Formats: sequence, structure tokens, C-alpha cells
Amino acid sequence: MLTVSGSAAAMKQLMSESAAGTVKDALGRPVTDAVVMLRAADGRTVARTSSGKQGQFKLPATGPGTYDLVIQKSGFKAARAALVLPTSAKTPLDLVLESEQALTLPVSASRVHAQNGLTATGASKFTFTAHDVTNLPQGEATPLNQVLLQMPGVALDQNQEIHIRGEHAGIQYQMNGILLPLDINNDPTFTQLLNSYFVKSVSLMDGVLPAEYGYRTSGIIEISTRNGCDDAHNEFTTYGGQRDTAQPSFELGGCNGKFSYYVTGGYLHSNLGLSSATRGPDPIHDSTDQGQGFAYLTYSISPTTQLSLITGMTVADNQFPNVPGETPEFTLSGANPADFPSADINSTVDQQDYYGVLALNGALGTNADYQVAYTIHYNRENFNPDPISDLIYQGIAPKVFDSDFSNAGQGNLTYRLGNDHTLRGGFYFGEYGVEADNTSQVFPISSGKALDVPIAISADLNKINLVYGVYVQDTWQLSEKLSVNFGSRWDRVSGLVNDSQFSPTINFVYKPRRDTTIHAGFARNFQVPNFQGISPGITALKDTTGGVGPGIPLSTKLDAETDYTWDVGYTHQVTPHLVLSQDSYFRIDRHYIDEGQFGFVPVDAPFNYVRGYGAGLENSLTYNLPNLALRLSQFVAREEVRGVATGQYNFPPLAQLQYIDQHYIVLDHTPLVGASGGVAYKWKTWQFTVDGLFSSGLRGGFANRTQLPKVWQFNLSAAKTLDMPVLGHIENRIILLNVFDRINLIRPATGIGVFQSAYGPRVTVYDALTIPLPPL
Repeated sequence: MLTVSGSAAAMKQLMSESAAGTVKDALGRPVTDAVVMLRAADGRTVARTSSGKQGQFKLPATGPGTYDLVIQKSGFKAARAALVLPTSAKTPLDLVLESEQALTLPVSASRVHAQNGLTATGASKFTFTAHDVTNLPQGEATPLNQVLLQMPGVALDQNQEIHIRGEHAGIQYQMNGILLPLDINNDPTFTQLLNSYFVKSVSLMDGVLPAEYGYRTSGIIEISTRNGCDDAHNEFTTYGGQRDTAQPSFELGGCNGKFSYYVTGGYLHSNLGLSSATRGPDPIHDSTDQGQGFAYLTYSISPTTQLSLITGMTVADNQFPNVPGETPEFTLSGANPADFPSADINSTVDQQDYYGVLALNGALGTNADYQVAYTIHYNRENFNPDPISDLIYQGIAPKVFDSDFSNAGQGNLTYRLGNDHTLRGGFYFGEYGVEADNTSQVFPISSGKALDVPIAISADLNKINLVYGVYVQDTWQLSEKLSVNFGSRWDRVSGLVNDSQFSPTINFVYKPRRDTTIHAGFARNFQVPNFQGISPGITALKDTTGGVGPGIPLSTKLDAETDYTWDVGYTHQVTPHLVLSQDSYFRIDRHYIDEGQFGFVPVDAPFNYVRGYGAGLENSLTYNLPNLALRLSQFVAREEVRGVATGQYNFPPLAQLQYIDQHYIVLDHTPLVGASGGVAYKWKTWQFTVDGLFSSGLRGGFANRTQLPKVWQFNLSAAKTLDMPVLGHIENRIILLNVFDRINLIRPATGIGVFQSAYGPRVTVYDALTIPLPPL
């Protein structure tokens, strides 16, 4: 715990652009050699020092923003305070550490903050802290994509997939300031590789991004993880209820001198794996069994240097959902269709995923800091068909194995030149090796008629892909009210895609008054596709029931995407607790990257449209008090494309492909209007929460010309904290999802790269019980 003497506001406001003060114990004696760190919102340590003989410390000046001041000392409880830079007062901080063997009167850092805001470079940023996550109906059990759906510009798709600002797959994940492997996006979206349990904060950044971000730029999901020293979190949770759901999980964290650890793990069983293919409350043949684990370890080599290790894994076995009452389309010799009803088809999808990050970060003197990291990732997916039923209903029974193994290195260096310039540069080099083994049983077509004896056709792919680039940027404080971030990066990709590009960016931030910030900018971006492509061997499927029809090319070529983005917006603090933000954008796309399924197998492969454009307007309103939080987000967005450049096999019949080559079409994965919001109220030991989601509906049918029904859902929960002997503080939370039991059609059975209907979950009741665990 941490107490503060001197200014009453010192806990949450640093009094100049440099932090200075003293560290004392509860008896007023100076604490020497305490590690004092200043951490950015993404978890990077931007400054670090140790307290002197009289407990004094001084951290160097850094850029404006919200930071965590973290103090560690053996024999004392780790402490943290939220700091806002810069302000005008000059009072130093007098910090009191609580001894592990003594008690002090703790003063907690304020959790009241505005979720909507801007980065120092002018990009839009919407942040949920761990406290905000607990303000959602499912609390920490909320899947990460459901957290993101409460942010502006985020749209819901089948299998809980999300899209940001009309892009299909342009999402980049950052964890503690480190770019996670790009092939994280290859994972099936029904498996939550990244969950909310270990989240200290999660932010969505979009708009005109600084040059340090490349490759996937529709949105940056920036995750700061819990840390054992300042986020000790030892507890066990049982979560379960309807839909045959059982989800036990645990969290453990601690700090011992220079070493800290945080680990979490869990198991999930449910009969709602992918999106249900039927309207009913209980899906048919859709169960999932998943195991997940995550660990974050840190070691302070010196007061200015830290070594960290992040590792995580997911193992999942999933059934593929069925639709009852379907009519067999093909005849298989020796098989009676009546013996194989469609409700009993036994296709499955299995996945294993492992990733790791080893990072070293620190300070070089008072004006520079660095971070270097190595990342590794392995993912494999298996689709196991029903060898008889898939043939008689689909005309193809494909056994698919896809894997991706990546190694990457990256580095960043920041140098603060005087008070007006913050220079930053870095590099990235990644190797992505992909393998796709596909053996399909199909019926030959002779004289326009399918035969009844299948043949096996194999289409394999092995490819090494290289992604590398460098960048440099500067944030220049032109005056007290005006700053500009500008820079450029150069990137190249080789393998399945061969291309390179220079990508300049510039963004202005202007503060006409203390409560208002305006931003405007332009960026050219270079986006690379998912490397899990389709093998050129699919040409062998011609004249079989696994083909796509006459006249449609089977090219598997891919292109990188080039975007030109203009973005302008503002944030305005209406009152101390009410913040309004608005952002608008316009984007021109070249070789727009989309994804679809080649056949009914739920493994997406990328393809390109020739050109397109996107535009949108986003609004958010947040109101925060210590016991009350309200938020509302709304967006209007449109993404249209014309011409199919690659992956034409996604567009049967030929008339549809020809239509798209001659007309702009609206993309099927972005609604015209979307909205989300929620309220959380804490009363004594009770907490009540409600949130909601609205979409004007996606599109489907021939050339996406059919408007789907509106989608909306409301969820609520009530939680009670109890003080139990021996156990301590426990929490029980009752959750009701889709309160009005709305039947939401997310996707139809027909569309571009879509082969089966997808419905949202029906009304469901869950209960979550959380009990504390003793420290290790």
C-alpha cells in the first residue's frame, strides 16, 4: 500500500514533467535502495531509479500522459500510484511504503478515469482497465472480443469474430509494448487465445497511427498484463451455468525482491463452441473443450534494466455445428442416406496454440530508453470430416491440417531531445513458416453428373514468408498548444506475397483550451495478409464436386494491401467526470484484403479485391464516478469494393464474379450503424451492471445485396462481496446474457465465402464464484 503526505492531489498527479520525492516507511524513516519505476500505459518502463540514503529519488522528464509510479523494496509491500503528466504545481511526492510486518492506513489510487481519449501522437484510444472489465456483466470471465465490442468502431461477426473500421483482418496485438506474432490472427476466433483474466488494461488505438505501427493497422489492441509486484491477484473462480458450461480458473501472482510472477490458467467446457447454425437455444453438435494458460515473469537486472518472459498456450477440441433436416445432395455407393441424418454429422475442428515473448527493456541515461524482444509462435488446426455424411451432403470430405511456426525479433529506441522532441526508431524481422496439407474425398463429375464412388485429391503447401521493416518518427512540441507526430517506415514481405512500401504518416494535435483536444492527420499504410493461404493444388479439384463451377479461375496469388487514410476528431471534457469524443475517417484501399472459406471448412483464407474505400464516424461518451460508470459508443461506417484481384474461387457462380468486377459492392462484415454501452453501479457490497450491443445487420446473398436483420442484445449481472471466516473476501456474481432472448442472425447460409448460417447465443444464465487463494 502507498500513502502520501504533502499535497492531497499528489497521489494521482505528478507536479512537473519529472517526478521527485522521498520514500519512507510508516514511522517516517527513509527507505533506501527502493526501486522506483515510471511505467507507460502499455507496461513499458520509461524511467527507473533507486531511492538514495535519505530516501530521495528523481525520475527524468518524460512525455505527457498517464503513467504508473511503481515502488518495490524487499520487506515492503509493492506500491503503485497513478500519475498524470504534466501539471503545474511543484510539490514533491512523499511516499510511504507499508511494511510486510506492520500496518499503515492505506490510501488507494483513484480508479476514476475516462475511457475515451487520445495518445500523445494523436491516435484515438479507448481503454478498459481491469476495474472496467469487472464492470461488465461477466466480469473477468468476459472474452476479450466481448470487451472490445464495447469500444467505438468494433463490429461483431460469426464465431465471435470482430472487425475494426470496416477492415476484415487488419488487427495487430501488442502486449506490454511488444508486437505479438502476426499469425496470432490466424487462430480460429472461437478460441479465446487472449482472455481477460490477465488484463491490467486493454486499449484500442486506431486512426492515424505513428510510424512504429505497421503490417496490421485497422486497429492496435494494446494489452498491459498484470504484474506480480503491483497486481498481486491470487484467486480461484468457478464459472458455469446453462449451455452445459463449466469454466474453472485460477490466478496467482507475487513478488520477491527483484523477481515477480503472474500466472493464470483455466479449462472450459460448453456446448456453444462456434456460432450456432440453428435458431434454437441449444446448438446441435457444437461442444468445445479448451485449456488455457498464461504466465508473465519479470526480473530486475538493475534499477534501470528489466528482463521479462511472457508465455501462453491454448488447446481446444471443437465440434462443427449441424443443421437438422437437410437433404442429401449426392449419392455414395453403399450408403443409405436415411442412415445418416444431417443432425448426426460428426465433423470436428481441433487446435493447439503456443506463444512466447522474451524481452529486455531499460533506460540509457536520463533521456533514452530501449526495448528488444524475441517472439515465437506455433499454431496448428485440424479439420476432421465425417467421411460419409460430408460426402453425401457437401460432395467433399476434406481432411485439413494447417500449421504456422514463426520466429521474430524487434527493437525500439526512444530518445528525448530537450523538452520539444521525442525521437523513436526501431526494426522488425519475422519468419513465418506455413504448412497446409489437404486431402479431400470428392466425387468426379462426368457429363455434368456426379459419380457415386469418391476419389482422393491432395493439395499441399509449404512456404517460408519473411516480414521485415524499419521506422523512425518524431513527436515535436511546436508550442504549448500544438504538437505534431511525423515519421515513416519501410517494409518488405516475401513468400506467398512479394511487395515492399514506404509508409509516411503525420498527425497534428492541438489544444485550444485545457478541456479540448483536436487532432487531424494522414497516413499511408502497408498491410500484409494472413499467410495461411490455399495451395495451388486446388486446381486438381476441377471437374469434381469439390470444384467451384465453370469459368472461375483457381488462382491462389495474394497481394499486400495499401491504404491511404485521413482522420480528424476531438475529445472534450464536458465536466470533470463527463468526456465526449468524436472521430471521422476516410480511407482509400488498393488490393483490399478480405477472407473467406474455400468450401464449408471453417478455416479462412485471404484474397484481394482490386480497390475500395471506407468511411466512418465514431462517437463515444463516458461518465465516471467512484461508484458509478456509464459509457456509450456509436458508429456509422461504410466499406465498398470493386473488382476481384485474387481468390476468385470464393465467388461462385460466375455471374456474381462478373457483377463485382463491374460494380462497387458493400462488404458483408460491417454494419452501417453500430452501438454499444453499459452502466455499472456499486452500492455497499453490491455491484449491478448492464450492457448492450446493437448492429443494423451484416449483409449476404448475391454480391452482398441482401440486408440482414438488426442484431441487438442486452446483458446484466448482480454481484455480492461477502466477508467469510478463514476464506476472506469472496464474490458471487449472477449473470443473465441476452435478457430478452433475441434471435440474432449474424450470417446467412449464402454469401461470399460463407456456407452456413450463424446465430448469436440465446438467453443464458451463469454464476461465477470467486474465492481468494493464499500467496505462494
